[in-house]
Amino acid sequence: MVTLYFVLSTLLILLTPGPTNTVLATCGASLGIRHAAIMPFAEAIGYFLAVSFFVVLADRVQGNASAFVATKLLAAGWLLYSAVKLWGMPLRTDAKSARQLFVRVLLTTIVNPKAMLVGAVLIPSEADVAVSIWVATYAAMSTLVGFGWVVFGACLPFGVRRHSYKLASLVLGGFSMAAMASALSG
Repeated sequence: MVTLYFVLSTLLILLTPGPTNTVLATCGASLGIRHAAIMPFAEAIGYFLAVSFFVVLADRVQGNASAFVATKLLAAGWLLYSAVKLWGMPLRTDAKSARQLFVRVLLTTIVNPKAMLVGAVLIPSEADVAVSIWVATYAAMSTLVGFGWVVFGACLPFGVRRHSYKLASLVLGGFSMAAMASALSG
């Protein structure tokens, strides 16, 4: 069964600023709460897929450091791509922009290093049958916390919100560099 340690660790991980939270706050800033309220569901779907993948991967490649390095480099590449794309995007609030941001939240979450941490470290390998409960718990909690990040972005002053894509681009670029440094250093 899911432990209190897992729930508290999950809250700490999800509340920590990161790539997905940056994009969620940007969604709130650009689309407003009403239109961005769907974005945490993209996060939950992304985490469900990614954490499930990392649970299986951790079981299959125990001790294979090159698999984790390749995964980190893939994540770093996606974050850098997202940073570049966000830098050049004008602040729009139309339906097409919302669809693009939904996909960006989903894909950014799939390559988010937090998913690797949860799937490979926090969910115990002996969880076997109950793994889906652990993963679903993490995904559900991500939806709640993700909505908080959307609200945070929507509450930013307009002067900051109108630059949210550029600010998010800088933050994602920083996370990309950190992920790349982590992959190349060990």
